[in-house]
Amino acid sequence: MSDDQTRNEEEAREKEDALNVAESDVDEVEEEEIDEDVLTEEEMEEVDEVEVVEEDDHEVGAIMVLGQSGFAEGQSNRGADDPSDNTLCEPQYVVRFGEMVFVADRGNHRVLGWNTFPEENGEPASFVLGQEDFADCLENRGITTTLDEMTSGLGDESLDGFTVSKPEEDTLSQPAGLDVIDGKLYVSDSGNHRVLRWNGLPSDDGEAPGLVLGQDNLECGEANRRGLVGSGSLFFPFGLRSGDDQHVFVADKDNHRVLIWNKIPFNNGWNADICLGQSDMDEREANRGDFENVTPDSLSFPTSVFYHAESGKLFVVDQGNNRVLIWNKLPTHNGVPADLVLGQPNFYSREANVTQGGGSRCDGIGMNFPTDVVYGRKGLFVSDSVNNRVLGWKELPTENGQPADFVIGQKTFYEGKYNRNSDPAATTLNDPYGMFLDEDPEDEEDKGKLYICDRGNARILIWDELPIPEEEHEEEDEDEMHAEVEDPELLMGEDEDFFEEDEMPPEELEEETA
Repeated sequence: MSDDQTRNEEEAREKEDALNVAESDVDEVEEEEIDEDVLTEEEMEEVDEVEVVEEDDHEVGAIMVLGQSGFAEGQSNRGADDPSDNTLCEPQYVVRFGEMVFVADRGNHRVLGWNTFPEENGEPASFVLGQEDFADCLENRGITTTLDEMTSGLGDESLDGFTVSKPEEDTLSQPAGLDVIDGKLYVSDSGNHRVLRWNGLPSDDGEAPGLVLGQDNLECGEANRRGLVGSGSLFFPFGLRSGDDQHVFVADKDNHRVLIWNKIPFNNGWNADICLGQSDMDEREANRGDFENVTPDSLSFPTSVFYHAESGKLFVVDQGNNRVLIWNKLPTHNGVPADLVLGQPNFYSREANVTQGGGSRCDGIGMNFPTDVVYGRKGLFVSDSVNNRVLGWKELPTENGQPADFVIGQKTFYEGKYNRNSDPAATTLNDPYGMFLDEDPEDEEDKGKLYICDRGNARILIWDELPIPEEEHEEEDEDEMHAEVEDPELLMGEDEDFFEEDEMPPEELEEETA
């Protein structure tokens, strides 16, 4: 055989071997050097096409959705005029107790209940509270009254004759926080300025509660009991939790305080024992009357509270000050200052997104209208609503302004668009609100689940695996963060107004509710 024939056969074998490798194992092709002079242009294009397909990364997303039939849907009540047993409109808070799940469906003025844990996307609820049936959605079931019947506490005679919604014992207006405490369901009936408690776990449509906090009886619904703020009054209560089946914690949002009951109430209008955010029970000004001068013991529109009984730590979402406050132990008297702050570099700053100036410029430290906080073995989580994300810390932070370890709803800490400027997906969020961390307290190996009320997408997302970065990549990610902070505009572009027409920033909210 001649030398030319030998060389031709060797070149033919090299071509065949290179193509076989490219089709069977792309990673090996990347590690080996392929002589481009040996392969034809057509053969090289075939190798490149295989590489593009194999390099596509998989992003961790939610495993189940309630309120929608699939992850790509995001319309209130699935685009219908009226709700049904499997739709939601602005869901705000969620809780699981045993096999039961409860959701505060704010826009439909109702609470939905599932008797058994849902097994598939969009599974219908078992019963409804606050309405007679699943097709109803009117505030307080459409019952109204005129202000001339209850003007004495409002201080504005010009409102005489103005028609307003009127509560009954079995109606709801803009329900918010909810929890099961000592085997009984509690619901913050925000628009009626009260907290309702059922005698157990309801299971029938329209079932009425048996006790009320914030009002004298179940047919009253005026703010602060006709204007008399005190230890037994409420003004748009939001987040509600216990943590130990002994205490009751309520974020009394428009009174700019958190109320604590040291034992389970057993009468209507039972007075709270402690307030945080104010020096006394008869005060209600944001940041104690000096709105711009925030301090460790002041609050502005708090929306949620969480008590971790095992560690004794208390967490409060101070929404108007764009921060989360942490007390290392349960306060025993009024106005105790917090021990640690997240979302701000110190206790005396309150701007959205810290130094990034609000809007779309966000990072791993700042917050813009946070809404809820939960803590457990899975970590610490804060829903950061205007940034359309949930921030996560793998362990409890120990320093003021400590950056989060990972983010849910966005690909990086420096993005904040709702649904990432696209359609809803299993990995995106739009105005995230209440959360629930589902962990078995008796099983330390239980990985748990995280429930997120994705309010703007009218759904509840349930996450099992979380997008926590691997340990070996932490140093690289940190370097990337510093690079982005140096010039965040390269990523985010122009500032945009994140508030809808019917929303406003904390400063304007204060003027409206004063």
